[in-house]
Order: sequence, then C-alpha cells, then structure tokens
Amino acid sequence: MSGTRPALVIAAHGSKSEGWAAAIHAFAAEVAETPGVRDAFAAVEAAFIESSAPRIPDAVRMALSSGCSEVVVVPLFLSVSAHVGEDLPGLLGLPVPEHVRRRLVAEGQQPLASGLAVRLIHVGALEDLLFRNILRRTSLARRYPAHEAVVLCAYGSALHHDAWEALMHTLRTRLMRWGFGYACHAWVGHVVGMSPEPTAQAVLEAGRMAGVQRVHVVPLLMAVGTLQTLTIAAAVGDAEKRGRLQVIYQSDAILPDGDLAARVGFRALEALGLFPSLGGSGAKA
Repeated sequence: MSGTRPALVIAAHGSKSEGWAAAIHAFAAEVAETPGVRDAFAAVEAAFIESSAPRIPDAVRMALSSGCSEVVVVPLFLSVSAHVGEDLPGLLGLPVPEHVRRRLVAEGQQPLASGLAVRLIHVGALEDLLFRNILRRTSLARRYPAHEAVVLCAYGSALHHDAWEALMHTLRTRLMRWGFGYACHAWVGHVVGMSPEPTAQAVLEAGRMAGVQRVHVVPLLMAVGTLQTLTIAAAVGDAEKRGRLQVIYQSDAILPDGDLAARVGFRALEALGLFPSLGGSGAKA
C-alpha cells in the first residue's frame, strides 16, 4: 500500500476453517472492482478480529506506515454484535469503555492508539441483499415453492438476541410472502454451543407444516466453515432419518455476492464524499 490516497479495510471475524479467510480476501478483491474504488483507494484489503491474518490493527498500521492518508474500515457482519459494537472500535483506537480495551489486551490483541486517521463506517441494513441472496441460492433446486419450506441457519447472539430475531423474522416473512409455503430459522453458533440439534428440530418442524413436501436448508453464514460442513450437515442427516424428509442442502455461504460487494464499495466511496449521502456517518478517531 502506498500513496496519499486512503486505504479500505474490510473487517471480518476470522476463522480457523480452511478456505474461510480466502473467501473474505476474494470478497475484498471483488469490492476493489467496484467502479471508482481503485481510483479512490490506494488499496483494498481484508483483515480479521481473530483466527485469520492479517489482524485488523496490523492491516491499519501497515496502510498508515506506507503513506495512506487514512484508513476506512467497513465491518462485514450480518447484524449487531459485541464484535461490531465493542471489539472493532476498541481495536481501531476509537472511543470505547476502558474495560473493553483492557479485555482486548488481555485476549492478546494490540489495539491501535487513539487519534490515528481511521474511520469506521457501516454498510447499513442487509435485509434486501440477504433476501435476494437466499432466492438466488435456492433458485436451481426450487420446484413448487408453495409446497416447500426454507430453514435459515444463522450464527445468532445471546447479547443481541432481539436484533437477530428481528432480522430472521423479516427474512422469514418476506420468503413466505414471495411464495414459499413456510420459513423458519435455527441458531448454529455459540448461543447453542454449535449444536446441530436446533437445526434438526427446525427442519423437522418445517416438514410437519401442511402441504410442505421439501425443505431447503440455507446457511446465513458469511463464508464456508465447519458450521456448514459438520454442524448443519449433521443436522440435515439426522432430520432426514427421523422425519423421512426430502431436504435440499448445499454447504455454501452468503459469499460470493456481487450485490454485497457493490454495496460495500459504494459505502466506502460515499464516506469519501464521492457519492450523495444515503444517510449514516462514520466515526473518526
């Protein structure tokens, strides 16, 4: 990275699963292809909170030390979480309660000092993008949607449960209005101990709905990891045995998604004042 232009960092969680980080790096490359982004930014990179490299503070330090005028950071998360509300601003040297910064240091993180040229922006609500993503991913397997159900598998959050429930409710409602016979969801993350049982129960519930003959299981996870290949796959196999259901499942993920890449690129350009504001603002250290 070099030059007086800013850098753009796509901030994601990170994972030990093989291929997970590669999908985020590929997404960052796709964002860079958004018209105007390569002209506006000296570099577009992915960085991670944990488990994958580079870590977010390291990516920002590298950009600033190479001469970038500032670093614009965009979180790649589905909904509110402690990572978005506490960890990211804490790592970037933005204002957070002191106990958050102490926790990050105790976890082995190296937060940035305050006052650096760092801006944290957000992509906004993702309901429309996720709805289109689900329809695209089920398109080849759909036959008679009125006799089919969709089970959405999402990470979830104990701390921000209401926000996650609201997101799932919106997506379920839109899928049923679009024409599916039924839609429900199941958590697959730490909130359920990564257990396959909630997903299996959701699939069985969907299969019991009047008129439902087939069930689509769709992971609402950013990239492919062990939750798809182990947890959800085990749940699908269990439900098929217990319910004698026809279940359609692909171990896929939200990414790649060109619409999401374009949204991130547009928001980044908007942060530089290169597009009319759509609302919202970034925080600057």
